[in-house]
Amino acid sequence: MANKASSRLQTPVDRNVKNVVLGDLLFKPWYQSIYPEDLVAKDTECLYVCRWCFRYSCDGAAFAAHTRACEHRTTPPGTKVYDNGGYAVWEVDGQGHKLFGQNLSLFAKLFLDHKTVFFDVATFLYYILTFTDPDNPDNYHVLGFFSKEKLSWDANNLACILVFPPYQHKQLGKLLMGVSYKLSGWDVEGGYIGGPEKPLSDLGQKSYNRFWAERIARYLLRDKYGDNLAEPGLLKPATLSKASRKRPAREHMTVEEIGRGTGMLTEDVITAIKSMGVVAPETSPKKRKLSRLSGDHHLNQGPTMIIRKSDVWEWAKSHNLSLDDPVREEGFVGDWSLRALSEGQSTASSED
Repeated sequence: MANKASSRLQTPVDRNVKNVVLGDLLFKPWYQSIYPEDLVAKDTECLYVCRWCFRYSCDGAAFAAHTRACEHRTTPPGTKVYDNGGYAVWEVDGQGHKLFGQNLSLFAKLFLDHKTVFFDVATFLYYILTFTDPDNPDNYHVLGFFSKEKLSWDANNLACILVFPPYQHKQLGKLLMGVSYKLSGWDVEGGYIGGPEKPLSDLGQKSYNRFWAERIARYLLRDKYGDNLAEPGLLKPATLSKASRKRPAREHMTVEEIGRGTGMLTEDVITAIKSMGVVAPETSPKKRKLSRLSGDHHLNQGPTMIIRKSDVWEWAKSHNLSLDDPVREEGFVGDWSLRALSEGQSTASSED
């Protein structure tokens, strides 16, 4: 099994791994990776990869021997930050787990065409998604991961994301995306509003457009007095005046306000709203003061749009949107648990 980085790396043009065995799963890679040529020969028929630590070998016997002794056979590396319904996310520091980070990056490159493999993994954090069967708690599977830079000048909350091919089309990508936003701490003091590293691949853009749209739909439809989502138009007639029944009440907000409510960058909010097809142009010739939008009297009013909640609701129904956030707040553990975050905010407030 590979246990050290090699200085002799094949270029993507020369690489060609025909099949990959991850644990007991056999599937084909999509692209080429730059595995060391002294360990992975050109035109390799089958590359065996440990499903716990991602060490690799072309020798089936060596692979079998390693899996029986892998140090991460029962527990993933790093620190658990999320645990709900059998799914868990573990934070792995590339500084303390360099070989793990390198091997994971090499494996991921087999399914990512637009990312570069960085062997200097010390500046990255890796968040691996695992699933543990409650009936077999000592046996877990790594389903995918995302990575991010420890320090991003562009406020990126994610650098690379991948759900491994055998586990795709199970909404797991949305779970990882949601965790990446939560870990940026956008909704607590000291956090930041961010987004994925750009440019995105075509597939990545499509995935994020859907994720962003669902995030905004939940925000716009959510009952402000609780966590329930109520269908627009179901208010009791007795609570509405005759005038309000004729014309729905309007709520004015800026794109920045939606961003602050969802933890999303302004540009991503605009991209998502456009992708939903729920925007109607403002037809009223009467100009409104900006104070009704943002409370600032010193700026000029920009173009306005109309987004009807009924249209958002129809979009949600047509896309079979689950009204429950895929990321459960109570699932975060350790420093990211609800209790730890609330205590941290209380401490900061008392210091102020």
